[in-house]
Amino acid sequence: MDITTFEQAILKQQSVDAVHYDAEYFTGDWRADGNSYTLDARRQIEAKNPQLIKDVFRPQHVMDLGCGPGALMHFLWELGVDVEGIDFAASSRELATPQVRDRITIGAVTDPTLKAAGAYDLVISREVLEHLTVLQVRQAVSNMVRLTSKFIYVTTRFHPSPASLLDFTTQFDVDPSHITLLNKDMLRLMFLLDGCRSRPDLEQQMDWGGKGRVLVLEKLPR
Repeated sequence: MDITTFEQAILKQQSVDAVHYDAEYFTGDWRADGNSYTLDARRQIEAKNPQLIKDVFRPQHVMDLGCGPGALMHFLWELGVDVEGIDFAASSRELATPQVRDRITIGAVTDPTLKAAGAYDLVISREVLEHLTVLQVRQAVSNMVRLTSKFIYVTTRFHPSPASLLDFTTQFDVDPSHITLLNKDMLRLMFLLDGCRSRPDLEQQMDWGGKGRVLVLEKLPR
């Protein structure tokens, strides 16, 4: 994909409305292999990931950007981690457990006015960026860098076979709101240009499932 084709493609993208992410989206049985956002289902899917987050990053204050109904927040809360979340779907707070419901702010992950800069030593974004347009991904990256004082931990779905740095695709067969699967190097580049460095050592620890969908960045001092 050349730059002209890339420009035309990103300008044609349409964002997904918040109302798409209703209770049926999060708790329905339409996903393969029983994957849903109920607490029991997510506990099995997350497995040792919450404990790894605590052990690897040793965070004092965590932001889960695009937290959904807050399952990961709940598991971190169980481990004694101070965690907040942001999600633009009203159903997120409605479906969250009482323990974390009031810690979820309804708002866009791209909004640079939400929360104080550098207020969190770890910003998490799990399976969020594939639901955004390329332009929204760029804004969300800048917001993650703004919010963190130290680490950013991202998982997302990437283009399986990009021919160039600019290539991106969709994954409608898995989820109709998977509108952007970037080249992994492109997403990493966005973070680097915003003042972060890659932490491949931590990526290796966090990618315990070997899926190749993990990025870990460390914010550089300014």
